[in-house]
Amino acid sequence: MKLEEYQFGYADAAKEYTIIPEIFEKAFCDTRGIVDKLINKWDFMLVGRKGVGKSAFSAKIQSLSEKEDAGLFSYQMQLNDFEFSTFSKTNIDNDVLGTQKYKTSWEFILLLTIYKIIYNNLKINEVESFNNTVELLKSLGFPINIDYKRNISTLSKLKIGVNAGVFDVKFEQEFGIKPNSFLERISILNEKMVEVLSEVWFNNTRIIILIDGVDDILRFKKNQLDILSSLVRSVDYLNDKFIKNKLPIKIVLFIREDIICSVTDPDINKIKRDGSIVLSWCNRLEDLKSIVKLRFKLSGVEEENLETWWESIFPRRIRDVDSWTFMLEHTLYKPRDVLQFLKCCQENFPEKQSLTFSEINIALKSYSRDYFIEEMKNEITGFINDDLINILPSVFRKIATKSFDSAELKEIINNQSVKVYDDSDIKSLLLLLFESGYIGQIIKQTGMRRRQSVVFKYRNTTASIDYSQKFIIHKGLHRGLGVRI
Repeated sequence: MKLEEYQFGYADAAKEYTIIPEIFEKAFCDTRGIVDKLINKWDFMLVGRKGVGKSAFSAKIQSLSEKEDAGLFSYQMQLNDFEFSTFSKTNIDNDVLGTQKYKTSWEFILLLTIYKIIYNNLKINEVESFNNTVELLKSLGFPINIDYKRNISTLSKLKIGVNAGVFDVKFEQEFGIKPNSFLERISILNEKMVEVLSEVWFNNTRIIILIDGVDDILRFKKNQLDILSSLVRSVDYLNDKFIKNKLPIKIVLFIREDIICSVTDPDINKIKRDGSIVLSWCNRLEDLKSIVKLRFKLSGVEEENLETWWESIFPRRIRDVDSWTFMLEHTLYKPRDVLQFLKCCQENFPEKQSLTFSEINIALKSYSRDYFIEEMKNEITGFINDDLINILPSVFRKIATKSFDSAELKEIINNQSVKVYDDSDIKSLLLLLFESGYIGQIIKQTGMRRRQSVVFKYRNTTASIDYSQKFIIHKGLHRGLGVRI
């Protein structure tokens, strides 16, 4: 079987779902029952590092909802093009910080989305109170037949007083009171929308809203953490309301671990503890192998041959370790890393059925240069200066396989950069690279033999950085940097 005949998929799960939906029918690995928990249990946040497969779980839920007998309607709310700059103007009060600052606005946007699903997608319009609320929203400037971008624009204008007079007249006619503030206007409207949902008959259909693409909040610096923490708090609050009111509605949030960990609000920590599932493969390497086997099976490999099929493509052993372990040493134990390595093998040697060690090295160089280095740059984008990210490959090229400390890194960076970086900049960079797994820390052990070991965060999730120690670059970066190994 030639490598070009295998179906290894794409780096983007959304693209996989669009082009090769059978992956989620026949080649999806979920040994922890995460999909069931996200649909049927309280857990509503899937948290994990970039590339661990969060979006794949979103796509799996979408694929399940397409079955005629599923009784499930899924709606993907992608925040990739969300108007964060416009939304930032909808804060309730400049003096309010943390989870409350944008909570009311998020609740309104999410409830409006639910109303759109019920009315436009599920065509449920027999309930008078629901239809009246739809008409009320329209009269207030929020028709449910337009996209959320225009709703956000209207909401932000209302916050600064545009059309507030017209809004207040309609509001007073409906509720019998004249609102005194933006918070009062929207919070009362939110309560009304939740209350009316209890009167809707959903025809045995459950609604699940899948919020993905939160990464893009990193491009927006102003009030970033307040917007993020308010989103998490509002999703938690609404899901709680839906359960209490016995409504078949759930909102699920797919979010990067490094992004959610940047929020230090104590309320968010409790919500994370109670409502999140952490997606990690560091202690589940057999599951990683299962993903590969499932892709082999999808490509036509017989069930009885799956267990040994890897060795029909790659040598049994490379440099005193089995070839599977050798390959894993160039990854961060992520499904995307493993599958992209296989894609690089396929792209470089489409006509080959098996690869030699020298051919694997060529594929690894392509994987490192075209994928792994770029993945590193993407993962730390938004956390540090872009100029520093852009010079990082040349900085690492100078370091090569040598160990280095904070002072040495600072010197090399400042020799490469127009801007001068101080100790705090270097520490921030080291922390980012260590937490994401692209550098490891050398630990010197005391005792007669004075041995030393290397700790990588992706292997040991409880490890913490010690800036006084030396560091080394991850092996997956070496070949792409042109480092002699």
